[in-house]
Amino acid sequence: MIFLARAYEVLGLRKKRKWEKVFEVGVAKTGTSSLGKAFKILGLRVTGWSQDLYDEVIEGNYENALAYAENFEAFRDGPWHEVDLYKRLDEKFPRSKFILLERDDESWIKSIEKFFSADINWNNVDEKYLIKNFSEKVQALLEFKHNRFNDVKEYFRDRPDDLLIMNICAGEGWEKLCPFLKMPVPKVKFPHEFKTEI
Repeated sequence: MIFLARAYEVLGLRKKRKWEKVFEVGVAKTGTSSLGKAFKILGLRVTGWSQDLYDEVIEGNYENALAYAENFEAFRDGPWHEVDLYKRLDEKFPRSKFILLERDDESWIKSIEKFFSADINWNNVDEKYLIKNFSEKVQALLEFKHNRFNDVKEYFRDRPDDLLIMNICAGEGWEKLCPFLKMPVPKVKFPHEFKTEI
């Protein structure tokens, strides 16, 4: 009976919220896993990293990703925040919301190095995604991050209600996410997944 009551509650919330899907559209290592866990706590159907879809999207093939997106309500990580896929998702699902996760440059670059540097590869990332000679790529990576954020902010410049900018790594959580999604704040602490010492 508890499960059935929760199911009816979720259905009622879906009718009230007036949005179809929510996409994280920033960059890796900005709290995307924490956001994904938060989506699950809110009762949303969530999808995240997909290597096959990522590889296709990076090559400019969006067809399978757009079709796959039909099956979920909330999205985080690659391929969903890669290249200009967010523009295609916005066209296909016009009643959607988008989230840009910020993080300070210093801790972000240290986290990127830990996960993607060929010299460290802390998380056993597939070799084809590793960055060789990482120290030589720092400036280019920071420029990529800044350009990404600027592009997303510019795209939604005239639609402030459709883009949430939040900083999970700095401690922001339910107090920003739930009003944006028009959903009640859960009675649990906001998740902080894969927090590592950097």
